[in-house]
Amino acid sequence: MKQPLITSFCFLAMFSCQPKAEKESIANGKEVYITNCISCHQPDGQGIEGIYPSLLKSDDITRSQTERTVTLIQFGSGFEGGMKPIMLTDKEITDVINYIQNTWQNKAPFLTKTELKQF
Repeated sequence: MKQPLITSFCFLAMFSCQPKAEKESIANGKEVYITNCISCHQPDGQGIEGIYPSLLKSDDITRSQTERTVTLIQFGSGFEGGMKPIMLTDKEITDVINYIQNTWQNKAPFLTKTELKQF
């Protein structure tokens, strides 16, 4: 009888820790976004049509495109008038990607700094 209770407690303890880390990452990512991204992609992620892409429900920022997003942040788009590289720490990159991928009706698994280093 004690085993299921202990197992349930351990599961709940692990589960309750994750949302706090995710909330912190999103809060930190929002600050990075405000500082570095908001002027082009706008406060609501809408972007500016024909100039800066929207980040709302965008296929370009889904988890399957995370490597591309990391490359854009670190190296820019590489063309005149496009996105310029942004000098951010690995934590800042991780947090801003988590913010973008989990805001404005976007939903993706959370990125960790360990996963970031694999790109």
